Amino acid sequence: MTRFFILLLTGMLAACGSAPAPNLPQALEQAQAADKDARRALRDGELLRAQHDFAKALVLQQSLDDTAEAATTLINLATVTHQLHDDAAALIWLDKILLEKVRIYPPESHLTAAFRKAVILTNLARLSEAESALQLSEKLCEKKCATRFGIDALRARLLLLNGDAEGALALAQALSKEGGAGQEEQANALRVIAAAEEELARYASALQHYQATLEMDKSLDLSTRIGEDLDGMARVSTQLGRDQEAAVYARRAVLVNESLRQSVTPAHE
Repeated sequence: MTRFFILLLTGMLAACGSAPAPNLPQALEQAQAADKDARRALRDGELLRAQHDFAKALVLQQSLDDTAEAATTLINLATVTHQLHDDAAALIWLDKILLEKVRIYPPESHLTAAFRKAVILTNLARLSEAESALQLSEKLCEKKCATRFGIDALRARLLLLNGDAEGALALAQALSKEGGAGQEEQANALRVIAAAEEELARYASALQHYQATLEMDKSLDLSTRIGEDLDGMARVSTQLGRDQEAAVYARRAVLVNESLRQSVTPAHE
């Protein structure tokens, strides 16, 4: 009899282990589905659809008091909105994290939001505001934080934009030798090196670095940076007296930039 009950109990436990997982609550399931759809749309370049689906996911996440996922979605909304060239709206999404009076979002989301805000403000040439946002991200970044190389690359870029070509060059050169930096940070560092050398009238070296950056940006599919690289190559080729090469680079840059404008639907449409 005892053997019978042991076998029966074993069978019941095995059955429990193989039973299908219970269905997720409807709102949670819908939030996960909307986030998945948004990420797929973003990967496929369907920015308006991604924006719509991230906004849908955010509402559902907030209704579930899932502040960690909501913070991630706010940053994703800022990223998509920035890609749609609506920088004012992108900054508003980031400020929903940064200006929240009560610290309800995870510390890492504050770091990411501050860094993304610094990048956007730098692109808008709002340098003093970018400096404040970057200082915040530096303060939030511990020595081993994953964003530290991106922060260093942006710091070098800000130094250059503020007229310190020598300082920008030194920092970018140090970053370019960091083995732990990702390819995008390496490309950003090379671009700053090229631009700093251009400012310092080291045109031959600048051209070489712009060419190296172009190859990296192509491998990373960074179309917005490809046009910037080609423009730099056109400028320094002109300074080197290579007018025909400069014209070719300039024309290629125009074609890249025009295609980007055509591929992105404005956010207000």
